[in-house]
Amino acid sequence: MRPITPTAIASSSKCLHSWYLDCFGNPEWKRKWEEGERLQLQRGLEYERKLISQLPGLVEPSWDGWDWQSGHDRTRSLMEEGHPWIYQGVLLNGHFRGKPDLLRKIDGSSNLGSYTYLPIEIKSHNQIIMKDRYQLVSSAMMLEPILGSIPTRGGVWLNTGEVADAELGKDTIVVAGLIEKMQEISGGKLKTESVRCGECRRCLWSTHCEDEWNSLDHVCLLYGISGKTAMRFKRAGLSSWKDVAVLTPQEISERTGLKMKSSISAFQHALARQTGRPVVRGDIRFIDDIPIYFYDIETYGHDVYLHGLIRIFGNEREDQQFIARDPSKEGDIWHQFLDYLSRDEKAIVYCWSDYERPFVKILKEKHGGNPKGLVHLETNLVDQCNWVQERFALPVKSYSIKSVAPYFGFHWDAEDAGGLNSEAWYKEWLETGDESTLEKILRYNLDDVRAMEEIDRALRKWILDHSSPLKISYDL
Repeated sequence: MRPITPTAIASSSKCLHSWYLDCFGNPEWKRKWEEGERLQLQRGLEYERKLISQLPGLVEPSWDGWDWQSGHDRTRSLMEEGHPWIYQGVLLNGHFRGKPDLLRKIDGSSNLGSYTYLPIEIKSHNQIIMKDRYQLVSSAMMLEPILGSIPTRGGVWLNTGEVADAELGKDTIVVAGLIEKMQEISGGKLKTESVRCGECRRCLWSTHCEDEWNSLDHVCLLYGISGKTAMRFKRAGLSSWKDVAVLTPQEISERTGLKMKSSISAFQHALARQTGRPVVRGDIRFIDDIPIYFYDIETYGHDVYLHGLIRIFGNEREDQQFIARDPSKEGDIWHQFLDYLSRDEKAIVYCWSDYERPFVKILKEKHGGNPKGLVHLETNLVDQCNWVQERFALPVKSYSIKSVAPYFGFHWDAEDAGGLNSEAWYKEWLETGDESTLEKILRYNLDDVRAMEEIDRALRKWILDHSSPLKISYDL
């Protein structure tokens, strides 16, 4: 039977099917780690090492990384010796095994004497989330054979610098029930179904699941249908988006129990898939009388190292990029970018999903800048993703730019195009100075901006080509 780990328990709390695939899936179905994901992992380890360097009396069990019983025995010895902090302790309890980030010695009573240990997890977010608690509970359960009881408390070392207390008692029953299901799955007694959830973006099985959905015309292909909502549709006998397309929003609402607004959205997106056409959801007015900018940034850690944009006004079109060949030049390229924007008294600047907006505020506070350029970003920065979503239902599973642009025929030059990967490429360029890597970054960034331009161009053309576009709207 496959060993159950705290990480697997945390992942299964969001998607049990990921555990099913861990147990029975073909490893070749997994997608490969992206360069950006590896960079994130590396940064996480570096962050951990920086934090634990502050801890007095820290020890780490020595073992070969393969013989878990040996690692567990060494960890137990360190706990019996009473060290104040143990990093990456190795724990075993039947079919369970794991390595909590830290074990912290506190006063109390246990099989060890007048002290006990609590599990601590190191995280890069600023508050405790459910997955953190479930990891802590599972580590606490694995401590029971050594301590004689399950700790009812744990902690999460947040990116604020605080080690926040976590009460684990209420979660123990939930985790125990989850573990029971995981054991049924690994024992072949329970089979799960793939549904879209918030973990899909990070899951290495995601491409396999999406291939399944496409082969089944699965309801999860509809935008907004994931997790519990998908199971509602299944229980209502609506396992395919084709089942949804033949109903009215009222019928969808009655069968699934969804509110009318969600039922209308499901119907509109199913209709878009059925017809292969956008469904117009509201009044549309494209802007033509002032310059339009499509804008995208690239970041490296907390630094902005590249501003890319396209300016369009009438028949005028211009690509422009401002890149920092060193992260310390962030302020220089920010000022160059604002000076470029200031050429226009009035303008609209489109970004995708509003990623750029908080950076505008940060960069202004750090570096100031041309007020004529800033006014466009502070008053006329428009989320193009939200603009499109409010006016059109598209036959896409999400409104990420990597989903929307290919629908209109646009494709990125780099097969591994992505914001996280661009960070990894920039790191590589800083380390090697390879100009071909820098060119790859610039092409990727410009492709992001061109994708936004193509979406706008295609929608304008589509509206002009369809004097009576398919428009389905309902009073909410």
